[in-house]
Amino acid sequence: MAKKAATQESVSAPKAVPLLVEAASSDTVYADLYMRRARELLASVLTLAQHNALKGVQREIDEALKQSKVATMSQDWRRVEALAGRVDELRRSAQEKAAVSALGAKVYDAFGVGIDPFSPGFESLPGFDQDLAERRATVVKTLSALATADAPLASFYESRRSFFAGLVLASKAPATATAAAQSSAEIEQLAVQAAQKGDMAQLRRYAQELAARQAKEKEAAPAAQQSATQPAAAGRAAYQCPVDLAVPFSDEVTQRAQALGLAAARTEPLPQNAPLLEYVSARIWQPNLVEVETEKEGAMRAEAVVEQVGFPAEVSEHVKVLVGQFLRNPFINSGGARYLPLFNTEAVLIEDFPEEQEPPATGELLSALGLKARRGLARQEIEDALLEHGATILLERLLLDPKEFRLVCIPQDLYIRFGLDRKWGQQQQWTHFDGYQVLKSGQLRALAGGDVRYGGLTDLISLGIADQRNSVIARFAVIRRARQVARWR
Repeated sequence: MAKKAATQESVSAPKAVPLLVEAASSDTVYADLYMRRARELLASVLTLAQHNALKGVQREIDEALKQSKVATMSQDWRRVEALAGRVDELRRSAQEKAAVSALGAKVYDAFGVGIDPFSPGFESLPGFDQDLAERRATVVKTLSALATADAPLASFYESRRSFFAGLVLASKAPATATAAAQSSAEIEQLAVQAAQKGDMAQLRRYAQELAARQAKEKEAAPAAQQSATQPAAAGRAAYQCPVDLAVPFSDEVTQRAQALGLAAARTEPLPQNAPLLEYVSARIWQPNLVEVETEKEGAMRAEAVVEQVGFPAEVSEHVKVLVGQFLRNPFINSGGARYLPLFNTEAVLIEDFPEEQEPPATGELLSALGLKARRGLARQEIEDALLEHGATILLERLLLDPKEFRLVCIPQDLYIRFGLDRKWGQQQQWTHFDGYQVLKSGQLRALAGGDVRYGGLTDLISLGIADQRNSVIARFAVIRRARQVARWR
């Protein structure tokens, strides 16, 4: 039976793996699941060990060529003949496996985090100028093909296809009469996007269409007032998470989590959070915010809002810094979507070891991830471990569905919220945070922070993904994957 399953996977691999790689580049919040499946399928025709061996072929060829030159100078013709034959053999083998080797590079060598092309604010990055409506159509087509090519996971691919099919996106193509077939809610979404992009011609057409519909329906409110307020409401709804993040974990999950060194934790929102969340949500999507405002102006505005809503003195300073950071910097989470800090009730699992003593260097969770230490880990090493083992830990050790939950480095906003009670951020060390700073070049730098010398809980820095400094520790958390989604419709 196992042999039959392996045979089926080897047959589907050539078709499914390229589609999985393509889906991962657009559906980034689920990219780890696509890439994990790609590795499973590709292993039936090319294992990781075989892929690494193929990468060494060129080095062998170069070394053989070098030795053949020395042998030629020494007139050692038997050795020259042997080396020449070896080079021909290696080149022939490399050529025969060129296609699968190229596919292996995309699956085994790729960094596990990419930027979500559908998150607003990244249009100016290199390679992100594609029409989003066209890209949505492409990913819908890819997921439909995946449902056929990889039947065992067809229901998952269909659910993602349905999600993207319902994602309302403005096209760069000229507006046509097809707008008449769209619902008012869809046109409202397009109006919001046109306003965000500054496309006044499109915005005017959408406003005219909405105004005409509202007049026809004889709504009570004046058409002008409705056209001004409805798109804004639709915009907020697009980014409002419909999943209840506060659902508690079962006792069984909590017990299993304890065996891994994870504790169930729950955040409770302050009553002042609502207006602050609206302020952040309204501004964080504005393109080129950093270029429009100076850092000082952004900080002053963030502080003003915090003062207006009246946060308690013991947390107001932390909130000011947090809001200012996320308004002034383009951050993404490990799902590739724009990182929007949450201010609502949420149930998570966290490693809650104290910081006033040396963090545990070993443990069940680190072992399950294949990590031999907690300090000195490069983010790339951590992400590779999470990609390779994270879903298995959730599924087998915690009995949680990886499609709903995700194991990550602790997010910065959770570190601050839980750290206030646990006295974190009072040591001379940094902690890996989930997420990345996006540079103008599109390069990613890993988030970390929490060093008492630079702000403690509100300290936030970015590191190269290969940085292995010993002053940075890893602290993990299990979150609901929905937390990482930037927009929902």
